[in-house]
Amino acid sequence: MKEDSLSTKDMLLNIGSMRNKAHSLIGNGKRYEDLLKCILARDFYHDEDIPVPSLKELSEASGVKYGKVRKLIEAIYDDLVMNYEARPVFTFHKFRYELLIRGYSKNKFLSMEVDQLPIMPRVGEEISLPFFSAYLETSHFFVEKISYELEEEVQVVQIWLQAGYYNSYWHYRKDKAKEEHELGLMDFFRLDEFELKEKLKVGLYR
Repeated sequence: MKEDSLSTKDMLLNIGSMRNKAHSLIGNGKRYEDLLKCILARDFYHDEDIPVPSLKELSEASGVKYGKVRKLIEAIYDDLVMNYEARPVFTFHKFRYELLIRGYSKNKFLSMEVDQLPIMPRVGEEISLPFFSAYLETSHFFVEKISYELEEEVQVVQIWLQAGYYNSYWHYRKDKAKEEHELGLMDFFRLDEFELKEKLKVGLYR
């Protein structure tokens, strides 16, 4: 895929997500250095209150002619993403755990950051978590799913905890409902477990 077919905003967001890697391109005599410094001057990727700069704003801040800004952004993107030989090596030497915890009620949700876990839990395993039981109405949870997010230099392990006890049939039934579009995707986020079972006619709700 050529860079000229890509959204300028999306390329800027990608560049902003790799700030350290992008900084490493400065000082190599590239023709886009002044523009790149302007792009990296504001952390619009991590701070949602900072808007992605427009071509006009970048042109005025960098002194680069408006008609050349897009081409230089493409050159930056090429060195960071498209050019295999020039692309920086990614090293994820840090990690962080995020526990995303849902109680029995659909509006009872908490998140918790953990810097170390002696043993990594697996899907289906049960966890006793007494810290928030007054709010979440239980201290018994199971691992619903595990997902990973790669930030620059950080691997984030997201562990989704659901109140109650793991049931392999119910896990399969929800996956089947998603695959066959029995419910809208947002229903699985909006409804609690009891409401989902009633909608799908599982167990006592048949």
